Amino acid sequence: MPDPLTQTHPAGTRPWWQRSLHILATVLVFPLRTAIAIRRSATPASISMLLVGIISLNILWGYPWVGMFAACAATLGISLLVNQIMQPRLQVDFSLPRCVEAGQMFHLRIHLKNQRHVPALQLTAGVQATRRKDLFRHFRRRSSKQASDASRSYQVLSDATAIGMISPRETVTTDVALCFTHRGVHPLPDVCVKSMFPFCLFEFTKRIPSHTTLPITPRLLGQADEAGSSGKLSDMSGWIRKIAAAEAYDYSGSREYETGMSVRRWDFASWARLGKPIVQEFQTPGVRMAYILVDTASDPPRSSHASPASPRSDRDSKSDDLANKREETIEQVLSLAATCLTELWQRNVGVQLMITGESEDLDDDTHTFHKSASDLETTLIRLAMAKRTSTQQADEDLAAFVESMPQSPSMLITSREDFPANIHNAACKFMRVQ
Repeated sequence: MPDPLTQTHPAGTRPWWQRSLHILATVLVFPLRTAIAIRRSATPASISMLLVGIISLNILWGYPWVGMFAACAATLGISLLVNQIMQPRLQVDFSLPRCVEAGQMFHLRIHLKNQRHVPALQLTAGVQATRRKDLFRHFRRRSSKQASDASRSYQVLSDATAIGMISPRETVTTDVALCFTHRGVHPLPDVCVKSMFPFCLFEFTKRIPSHTTLPITPRLLGQADEAGSSGKLSDMSGWIRKIAAAEAYDYSGSREYETGMSVRRWDFASWARLGKPIVQEFQTPGVRMAYILVDTASDPPRSSHASPASPRSDRDSKSDDLANKREETIEQVLSLAATCLTELWQRNVGVQLMITGESEDLDDDTHTFHKSASDLETTLIRLAMAKRTSTQQADEDLAAFVESMPQSPSMLITSREDFPANIHNAACKFMRVQ
């Protein structure tokens, strides 16, 4: 027989004593919750009016100014009631680019639709600049680098927009300037809407979750970066120029020679058979093909291993530093790959991209460009979704590609130095990031 103290009950069928305790707790906590809500919604205007009401009691002289005190109290009470009644209920939609480069500012367009039958008045709309404070953060273990990066992954570069009124069922559009600092697929920040109606005495704040993600592609490298100063960008540009300038001709057929025709090769066999001059025609393909292999595995630095006899705090610190250095190295690899892809597309060279550790089980939106891409943005989105993989998995993926390596030029972008013999001897250009 189940224990009556641990037995679960469906909603609405709880025992009477549980319902009674819940009602009692609600009644006892209600004044505290009301005081906290009023304190959070207070504005400088309401605080000033409250001070005027306190002064109107005229405690020093003993003759309270009843009329002024009543006016202040009535104004505050009515304003708080109207502010709560006129709370806006908005539907949020976004217009945003398909992907954005890390570190680049972009404008996010927010569409706010009033779903109530009364207008929404005296609003300010923007995005949440900081995340909500975690009251229990001191009782939890130290957060990982991913958690710390997520808390500072974006910057709000514009102020909230003031909106005077949104009529019932009307849609208003506002723009917000954002900048994401880290590569990846990041959720958009929550939309923060504040209502100051009436008279800006109280402020009602509503945070609306976005439920929308945006791919942030790797940052493109320049000559001022380490890759540019060490000559890697120049070496890569020379390899790309060589591919773009290569003379590759495809045989398209034979035809009778005509005066003024550009002759590239006589077809003597057809000329002897037909008794008239015949020439072979060739055409240069409009788009050449290059293969880019991105290695998302990294070797640990040899000098970073912690001694087993060292204190636990030192081992944890060195382990965190090692993980951070690996992540930074992978980000440099992906940035160099994004720079290479961009230059190839600008020179009208087709690209086939292979990323180690990339999952074959992609959703419907991304499955169409797996292993190949029809535009530059689609290829960069795959780099935004890339994750660090193990050395074993990376070697298996690279070995599978080497076995079926085509004749087209190939480049392997990696941060490792040691590879198996079959990969090390492959006929592809190695571009190493230190």
